[in-house]
Amino acid sequence: MRSCEKCPGGALCAAEMLRPVLTEVRGLYAGGMTDKMQILLALDEDSEALLAKQIRRVERACWSKAALLAMADVLAAQAGDADWPSVVATEIGIAVNAFADFPWHVDDLVAGAPELYAAIVEHDPDGGFAGALSKRQFAKICKTVAYS
Repeated sequence: MRSCEKCPGGALCAAEMLRPVLTEVRGLYAGGMTDKMQILLALDEDSEALLAKQIRRVERACWSKAALLAMADVLAAQAGDADWPSVVATEIGIAVNAFADFPWHVDDLVAGAPELYAAIVEHDPDGGFAGALSKRQFAKICKTVAYS
């Protein structure tokens, strides 16, 4: 996944720091909280402090990478024998809507689909995801969700 030009890498990467925040945002959104202000107010104190600290130095590439990493985390946590095409379309759709008010670009979902696929495969212990869905099929689903 593309990093910003000044990325220090590792744990200091803004995308890595924002990853759990966006995962929390996605969870709140999936739980029925769709108003941006309600979501921001519902974030835990650590997430709020991190957003306040990082907001000035975070570039679009950082937000996009954090969004893709958060999507990878959610998808990798799914059951091994899931109906993967349906799960991917649903979960990515939820994430795209949840992250709509953050400064990431949905076009980066399409461009980053191969890397997102690789991140999910890397964290899928039983290999069910890769066995049920090819990289090409995954990219098509990402494109459909992004542009629908």
